[in-house]
Amino acid sequence: MTGNFLLVFIAFLLVLLNGFFVAAEFSLVKLRSTRVLTIANSLGWRGRILAKVHNSLDAYLSACQLGITLSSLGLGWIGEPAFAALIEPFLSHIGVTSQALIHSIAFIFAFFTISYLHIVLGELVPKSLAIRMSERVGIWTAPALYAFYWLMFPAIWLLNQSANIVIDALKLKTKAGHDAHYSSEELKLILRSSRASDEFSNDEWKVLAQAIDFRELEVSDLMHPFNEVAALYLEDSFEDNMNRVLQHRYSRYPVLNSAGIATGIVHIKDIFVALRKDENFVDIDSLTRPVELVSPNTHAMALFRKLQKGAPHLTVVGLADAPPLGFITLDNLLSALVGDIRDEFRQSQTEWTKLDDGSMLGKGSLPINTLERTLGIDIASDDADTIAGLVLWALGELPKEGQRVEFNTFDVVIKKMIGPRILLVRVYPKKLPQESIPTH
Repeated sequence: MTGNFLLVFIAFLLVLLNGFFVAAEFSLVKLRSTRVLTIANSLGWRGRILAKVHNSLDAYLSACQLGITLSSLGLGWIGEPAFAALIEPFLSHIGVTSQALIHSIAFIFAFFTISYLHIVLGELVPKSLAIRMSERVGIWTAPALYAFYWLMFPAIWLLNQSANIVIDALKLKTKAGHDAHYSSEELKLILRSSRASDEFSNDEWKVLAQAIDFRELEVSDLMHPFNEVAALYLEDSFEDNMNRVLQHRYSRYPVLNSAGIATGIVHIKDIFVALRKDENFVDIDSLTRPVELVSPNTHAMALFRKLQKGAPHLTVVGLADAPPLGFITLDNLLSALVGDIRDEFRQSQTEWTKLDDGSMLGKGSLPINTLERTLGIDIASDDADTIAGLVLWALGELPKEGQRVEFNTFDVVIKKMIGPRILLVRVYPKKLPQESIPTH
């Protein structure tokens, strides 16, 4: 009888051993490499061992699998006979005389008892603990797992080599390492889950999400049509050009020749210095700096790097010796990164004006990216760069004032047109009740 209790005790130890390997496996998979590096630098020898284990994840996961398999096999070999032997005397005591029946009942009891303990204590509980407390579990299991790995190294090496041979035979190509390369959408999902757990505020989440999107943007996604630029003209008088400067109060202006081609950029500081030196100064052309010309498909990040290195903060979009297509400023790039930026002269100016019913009013020339950022959605728009272009692409013809164009997540109502140009639009997010969306 004492021998049976000893076997039962060993069976419980095997269940706990199985749980140890399960917990170690799940904690290693759950831990991020960046967090492991922090732990290694702050928690002494345990942290350093955890880093060693995590850096060779495939090998140590094999060690976990070997430990789980050996524990399970040992549990089946020792546990079932031990529990069966414990219950057999009880069955005889209550009057069960058939040996075949006693063995059958004892086997069923032992099988379900061992299975229950194995699943609950050996699998589910350690798995849940490892997922919820991956750092703590990883720190405490890593040293023992490290020792087990080297103790069983020959067997683990043989198993890994055998698995690699099978994978090679199946012509399955695998990449070394275990860290995933996340797509932009996956990174935003990770950020969204962090926002749900209050790790980031809503504003912080927006900045991070916009920074992730920024790498995919092109200049055409952010530029404004060139007919909206405040420009100075070589053929106009100095007084007319100064009136434009006083009207718009920008710091930089493109200078255009009679053909509408940008010949340079003039900074308001240069005009001020020139007038300070000579109050009769009238030669705008002498103050121009070289114009930065980029194509519409230039990546926004590439342009941003140019501006960081000293390029003019107002960039013309187009082709050399041809009328410009658009313009883009440092302010446009920063707005795409961190949201709308205002200064002393732009306290009330916004890209989209939100109305009381939840709809938004804006120019048809606004880049699609501004609407994506405002609504927090992605718009499939490979064939269009502006809201007006999106409407024309959807309709295939010129719209009429008051016409409503439906999209998956919002509706656009054309509010004002001048000739073929869509000047003003009103956007209704689809979450609004349909009856609140007027048709004009």
